[in-house]
Amino acid sequence: MATPLKLAVVSDSVPPFFKGGKETRIYHLTHELSRLGCDVHIYTMHWWKHDGDYVEDGITYHAISKLYPLYAGERRSIKEGLLFGLACLKLWKYDTDMYEVDHMPFFPLFSVKLVSLLKRKPMFAIWHEVWGKAYWREYLGGIGGTVAYVIERASVHMPTHIVAVSDHTARRLRSELHYKGPLSTVINGINADDIQPVKAASRRSDVVYTGRLLAHKNVDLLIEAILILKQTQPKISCLIIGDGPEKARLEKLIVDLDVSANVSMLGFVESSADVFGLMKSSRVFVLPSVREGFGITVLEAYACGLSIVTVDHRDNAAQYVAPKDCSIVCSATAADIAVSISTLLQRQTASAAGHDASIYDWKVLGRRLKGIYSS
Repeated sequence: MATPLKLAVVSDSVPPFFKGGKETRIYHLTHELSRLGCDVHIYTMHWWKHDGDYVEDGITYHAISKLYPLYAGERRSIKEGLLFGLACLKLWKYDTDMYEVDHMPFFPLFSVKLVSLLKRKPMFAIWHEVWGKAYWREYLGGIGGTVAYVIERASVHMPTHIVAVSDHTARRLRSELHYKGPLSTVINGINADDIQPVKAASRRSDVVYTGRLLAHKNVDLLIEAILILKQTQPKISCLIIGDGPEKARLEKLIVDLDVSANVSMLGFVESSADVFGLMKSSRVFVLPSVREGFGITVLEAYACGLSIVTVDHRDNAAQYVAPKDCSIVCSATAADIAVSISTLLQRQTASAAGHDASIYDWKVLGRRLKGIYSS
């Protein structure tokens, strides 16, 4: 009998302790790789309360650093990235056949590169999005942005092979970061078997958003769009599902714009089935984000039968996810988002059965990823 492929997955934030698009991908693909016979070990911060390793569903989690806050205010913590990156040097103590490293926050790529050279094992990197020089300067200013861009450029030379989560990210790796090495694309996906049997929730809405509440997600534009629509549709309703650094500011905006009767913030909803039920009881899903490496929530909305609004921005791969017959891509303004929502509300209601999204199922994607790792 062949020895199972032993895989070391390296990421500072992981499920079930932290939830987001990246963490959803890690959860489903590590479970699929495990189901396909791989011996999966995840190396992360100490998210759990007890000493020693954490084991769930046959996957072993190893704490290689203490738990540091992921955010410093509204931004990802540079300190956390540096300290977790340094902690990744401890990987030399563990045996594995290969490394899979999440590309953010960049610093672990450099440490794992050194370990992979010493251990003579291949290193794969999962690349969610490319920021590029212009965005880094906008995010951190002139000098800080330039330094961050240099780090981003250098980081692409660390892996043996890069796996991009979208064709959009793959193109930008070549064009903006000038990566010339082996490159594959394994998109993010959904668990169609989990979504299909979920019934629509009793709570109805016209518009729904689900995701992290971060500045680049532009949820404020959605709230402002609802204010515009309220003028002609006074009973229009919108649900915002999720948590994040922008939560308090958005709650204040809802009050200031006097749309409390139209917009409800539900916070973080633990059960995915509950989220899918709320999505199925809505009609239009809006993702106003200008920066997405893929956009899993768009696929989930598609599988739930919703019409979809995304925005046109060079850093937004989510605009390419939904089929054109059920979606609109508009500019990142409240006025255009309002027009798009109104157009889709008039066009049709959500399909209770959902759309056929089986080609995006994690089982299909897991087999593809294993094939890349085994080649």
